[in-house]
Amino acid sequence: MNKLSELLKQQIELIKEEPVRAFALLYPYILVIGIGFGLFYLSNLNFITRQSVPTVLPDTSKVEDLKIVTAKTIPPVDIFTLSQPTEQLISKGKTLYSTNCISCHGEQGKGDGAGGAALNPLPRNFTVKDGWKNGSKLSQIYQTLQEGIAGGGMAAYDFILPEDRLAIIHYLRSAFIPDAPQDSKDELTALDQTYNLSKGMQISPQIPVSAAIELVSAESNTKMQNLSSILQRINSDNVEKGAEIFRNVTKDGMQALTTLNSSIQWHQNQQKFVLVVIDNINSNGFSNKVNALTKEDWNTLFNYLSKQI
Repeated sequence: MNKLSELLKQQIELIKEEPVRAFALLYPYILVIGIGFGLFYLSNLNFITRQSVPTVLPDTSKVEDLKIVTAKTIPPVDIFTLSQPTEQLISKGKTLYSTNCISCHGEQGKGDGAGGAALNPLPRNFTVKDGWKNGSKLSQIYQTLQEGIAGGGMAAYDFILPEDRLAIIHYLRSAFIPDAPQDSKDELTALDQTYNLSKGMQISPQIPVSAAIELVSAESNTKMQNLSSILQRINSDNVEKGAEIFRNVTKDGMQALTTLNSSIQWHQNQQKFVLVVIDNINSNGFSNKVNALTKEDWNTLFNYLSKQI
């Protein structure tokens, strides 16, 4: 212990008297310690930087319902012929522009129409050369009319036939756009292929799920109301024998009428009517009492219900 203390004193005196020499002696030890700490840090980097609270990613998914689309046939067009402006096309385009575009873009195409005043950004000023989202070539304006501009007030005008869209484009390019740039043959070919202009198109109808549910619900309610009226009329009918037979052979008149209303084949002849009635009997609103009906009763019941439903 005394030797250790004496050795420490000597080292301290050495540091005081010759600090540079002492540092040179201690430098290898300091370097080794530094490297050791560095290796330890690197080997545990994942653990050290690990977050204690897991990251919660925001749900950026957006569920949109279908839009209503009416079935229609889009006739084919020759884009290379219609890409050339004619007086007839420009005149037609002016009329269509007045009907579809003037409310926002204005009579002079400066984007100062009354309908566009509340839009942000404001409608396109056709007389200004710069700032076009898609460009001012025929093919580029066609894309805008076909698809609209996301995030802006420009909606898609895909309900307008291709030839009419091209007429509008020719009008605004001739009336408002100074030195309107021309499309190359390749650009027109790409436009044709993108939108199947030379082939035409058959668009199938589609309806949003929410609208379909409302429609089905409304139809169902209407049917139930009609059947309820028929049942009330049958129950209050004390004249026709067919009404009496119906009341006698049914245990659930509303269900029986629903069964008959869901099939139109039984109207064709009495034999098919009998098959509908006895099929799944006791669960279709009718009862086993139908088995006691005579041929005349079946005929009377069939003729009576055929007039009611």
